[in-house]
Amino acid sequence: MSLLFRTFVLVLAGALSLPAAARSCYVSADTSGVVPPPVVTEKCFEYHGIDDEKAIDWVCSDSEAVENSRRELRDSCPAGHFGVCSAPMTAETLANERATGTQADNGTLPTTVAKDARIITYNYHASDRGQARIDCESAGGEWSQ
Repeated sequence: MSLLFRTFVLVLAGALSLPAAARSCYVSADTSGVVPPPVVTEKCFEYHGIDDEKAIDWVCSDSEAVENSRRELRDSCPAGHFGVCSAPMTAETLANERATGTQADNGTLPTTVAKDARIITYNYHASDRGQARIDCESAGGEWSQ
């Protein structure tokens, strides 16, 4: 084999052995409007333990139905957060990143996510940082700095 071919094979094998890049969704919300402003006005979230990469693409799509909010797909969440919320995912989390908690164990509701799947939310700007922590923990999440 030629040196060029061996190098190509090594590079290809290395690229295929790397884990898939995590995707994230950066959300910024305007505080003007007729509805009360959200507590957290800038955040970024990632799904962990979800095999389907398209789930974050779908929930992050910038929809006109969600007024006063902009969503942007990114390769990763940026630095500079004041707090991180790690919460269990439910089937509802795939449609609304604020819906977290426990899944039904009695078998009455189908579960589409693994029991160990989590949503990690990085908080950047908030009108009340203490309330952001309370909201995280009351929804079943764990807060860290």
